[in-house]
Amino acid sequence: MPQPASTSGAPSALDLATASSDEIAEDRRAVFRRLLGYLRPLKARLAWGIFFGILAGAFNGVLLLVLKSVFTIVLPASQGEEIQTVYRPFEDLQFPALANIEFPAPELPPDKEWIFVLVVCLSIPMLLVVRSVFQFLHQYCMIWINLRVLHRLRDETFTSLMRQSLAFYNQVKLGELIQTVANQTRTTADAGSQLLTALIQNPVSILSIIFMLVVMDPLFTFGALFVLPLCILPAVLVARRVRKAGGREEKESEGLMVTLHESFSGIRLVKAHGREDYQRERFNEGSRRINQFVMRWRKAMEISTPLVEIVGSFGIAFGMVYAWWMQIKPETFLTINLGLMSIYPHVKALSRLHAQTERCRVAASKVFGYIDAAPDVPDRPGALALDRCRGEIELRDVFFSYTDKATALDGVSLRFEPGKKYALVGQSGSGKSTLLSLVLRFYDIDRGAILLDGRDIRDLAQSSLRDQIGLVSQDTFLFHDTIRSNLRYGRLDATDEEIERAARLAHAHDFILAQPQGYDTMLGDKGCTLSGGQQQRLSLARAILRDAPILFLDEATSALDSESEKAIRDALAEFSRGKTVVAIAHRLSTVLDSDEIMMLSQGRILDMAPHETLLERCPEYQQLYHLQFAE
Repeated sequence: MPQPASTSGAPSALDLATASSDEIAEDRRAVFRRLLGYLRPLKARLAWGIFFGILAGAFNGVLLLVLKSVFTIVLPASQGEEIQTVYRPFEDLQFPALANIEFPAPELPPDKEWIFVLVVCLSIPMLLVVRSVFQFLHQYCMIWINLRVLHRLRDETFTSLMRQSLAFYNQVKLGELIQTVANQTRTTADAGSQLLTALIQNPVSILSIIFMLVVMDPLFTFGALFVLPLCILPAVLVARRVRKAGGREEKESEGLMVTLHESFSGIRLVKAHGREDYQRERFNEGSRRINQFVMRWRKAMEISTPLVEIVGSFGIAFGMVYAWWMQIKPETFLTINLGLMSIYPHVKALSRLHAQTERCRVAASKVFGYIDAAPDVPDRPGALALDRCRGEIELRDVFFSYTDKATALDGVSLRFEPGKKYALVGQSGSGKSTLLSLVLRFYDIDRGAILLDGRDIRDLAQSSLRDQIGLVSQDTFLFHDTIRSNLRYGRLDATDEEIERAARLAHAHDFILAQPQGYDTMLGDKGCTLSGGQQQRLSLARAILRDAPILFLDEATSALDSESEKAIRDALAEFSRGKTVVAIAHRLSTVLDSDEIMMLSQGRILDMAPHETLLERCPEYQQLYHLQFAE
């Protein structure tokens, strides 16, 4: 079965190098049973696809009969013989029902006989047109199914990844996630539809052709087809090599996507350190490794084609000797050989089936692993959805650690009352940001409880919990979209007037209007076309638009100049009236007017009180204050 998420965040996969044949076979069965489940809702279109595929395959046998009749008419005429009045093209066949079929020829003068020959010959392209129509309808149905399976796979994979906690994203490589959602879902869907086509059309084509050949000459056909099982042998010989090389290629592709993601996301750092050539070498090294493994499995796949042709040619050679010995009619011999040669493309396609199966299994195992990954922070069954809270937050003896070795919060107990402003201060690593992350339930606490309006937040639906909180962080993130869309992300149903009002409160309206298209200006990746202060003001406007009863400010004005900071502090004071505000600040000057300031150190609260009280009784706060206000 697809493996569950491992402790490292990414789903574990079957190790192709060490797995036994039984383990691989069981994993393959589990993967394809699950893929069949994606086809059940599409069974009507699948049935039509199978129907048209069977018709397209069956027409390969019908084509042989038409060719036999055409050769019976055309070949004698090409030798100067007169056109007969009645033709029995199948009189030498073993089945009386076919042997007695007669085709009357029209009475034409000798100089017009070419018309009859032309009409007879045109029956071949007409039959090919019909077969092509069925082939097109079959492929249309398969592509339709493929795209819907692909959409569902991507939707389920992305949805599962969106449900994961921050701990998951702290451990996985984002390039691997992009590779899985973008490429491995497509590999799974494409390989699945290709396997369906191969399993429907090729066997039907082979059986219909063999049936017609047996009707024409059973002994010749069985002798020529004696080598058919040998054509599958090359695929069996190269299967293990394809499996190993294909699995390694998938892993190397993930590494290449990681390098791409890091290079583009960290382009500022790359440029600042002059590491363009270094990143290029990392990328090219990964690309070279991928090419090596691609070459291995492609060689292993492609070598099966000439091997099949070589083995098949021996069958044709022995068949020719038999035809000479048995004095078979030229038209029959030619038809049988054309039929035998038309079998081998279908046999070659089936010989590649194992390689396609392995690629599909490897990709699908990774995709299903992410789909099945259980979130570290799940909603409880029957979790309550809040409409609007009062804003009372309480922590009761909360313990939390990111790893087993380091404690981030050590028995923290505190209470934030509705409508008041609080500040968290302390050295880096004291637990300030962790405290906000736990209230937002980005992580689950180890021990204790966090209450919102008296309810344990673990009993609340995460989406409704976070709807009660507006967050402004020093690490602003803006999407590659318009300014208007970035602001509306705070509240999706906001009107243009509400968006403009929020921008004015955040002192962003003027610089927005100065942009080329105003609110409809497209921002660069992560808002790179704006200054740090402008980005932070848009982030503030987004939080203002959200209008949540609780507001978290994590160094919200760190990128602003003094004048802008004062203006925004005044705006926030007006906007946050009646809200519970919790601010993290390294600059004490921004939080001196808080109702209470909490001094944290090494995951513990040393003291909490208004500024004047703390300054009198808390030595750590006194030290921090004097460091910042020494002048």
